[in-house]
Amino acid sequence: MAAVLFVAILAGLALSSLALGSSSALAQASATFGADRAQLAACLRENRSAAPSCIGAIAVGCLGSAGTDRRAAEVSCARREEMVWRERLTQALRVSGRTLDAGQRSRLAALHLSWEGFIAQKCAFYGSIQREGWQLGRQAGCELREVALRALELERAAPSQTPTRRPQSPPQIFR
Repeated sequence: MAAVLFVAILAGLALSSLALGSSSALAQASATFGADRAQLAACLRENRSAAPSCIGAIAVGCLGSAGTDRRAAEVSCARREEMVWRERLTQALRVSGRTLDAGQRSRLAALHLSWEGFIAQKCAFYGSIQREGWQLGRQAGCELREVALRALELERAAPSQTPTRRPQSPPQIFR
């Protein structure tokens, strides 16, 4: 129960990072999110053995089309890609929790909460030691990288989603 609540909270946090505005802005953000999701899925399909090479692909493309304020774009582009990775992380947590009993799911949720706190502190520290003006962008990039790596780690460790093989003919019972 705690794990389900925790995953729901994570999903809400990821969605709340979208800029709330008019319905047309939300529709545009949703379309962008869908395109980003598809881009990441394609990259991961093409680079199965080197999945970490896909980290940053969306943000780099976003920065290429950014305007003149590169510092602000660095933050927004990293956050944009982080949303896609965070969705994958949330899904990996759900899949991981399916095979666990209630106590194990609770421990997984507590572990994940601790991990989130560690990453927030780690990336805040990393950002604070950067040059003035680049701190927020570097912190956002750190958070993107850590969320993506954790999502990939949990996806690799998740139980297989392939259906079990069934015999060609039903078993026969002999008496």
